[in-house]
Amino acid sequence: YAWSGGGTSANKTASSSGTYTVTVTASNGCTDTESLSITQDISTPTAGITNNDGTTVLTCSQTAISVTATGGGTYSWSGSLGSSSGASITSAGTYTVTVTSSNGCTDTESISVTSNTTAPTAGITNNDGTTELTCSQTSISLTATGGSSYSWSNSASTANTSPTSSGTYTVTVTGSNGCTDT
Repeated sequence: YAWSGGGTSANKTASSSGTYTVTVTASNGCTDTESLSITQDISTPTAGITNNDGTTVLTCSQTAISVTATGGGTYSWSGSLGSSSGASITSAGTYTVTVTSSNGCTDTESISVTSNTTAPTAGITNNDGTTELTCSQTSISLTATGGSSYSWSNSASTANTSPTSSGTYTVTVTGSNGCTDT
């Protein structure tokens, strides 16, 4: 056996693309030639991650972030997110998807997710300095603090309320991240 590019054994390992030709010589001196063209596909996929929610911050109101991997035939997510193109991230961290194309080549892409689940600190300021309604003190002005929105037990929905009847008044304060304190 005589291979183009060198070699005299019956077996030849092709490690690059090209045309490989072997000339076989029989014991009687007669020869025959055969050629084989080898092509190479080592193109890598282009991994991508589409953030379907447009945020990378988990909050009390945004408890999951939906992402979709793009660019290949099969997908493998880190962090136990599975092997489908779509995933739902529910914990802070860096998540990597490995995209594998049909030729076995791979590419990776990552997304980092943070968490902001700090509850606000609710407060109530008694603007009148008294907790007793009388004939001369017919209402008590209260102001809630610590959040971006407020919900009072007397159905008021602003930071200020002025109760006109006795009772216990509670305010639920909601921060910009959706977390609450009462």
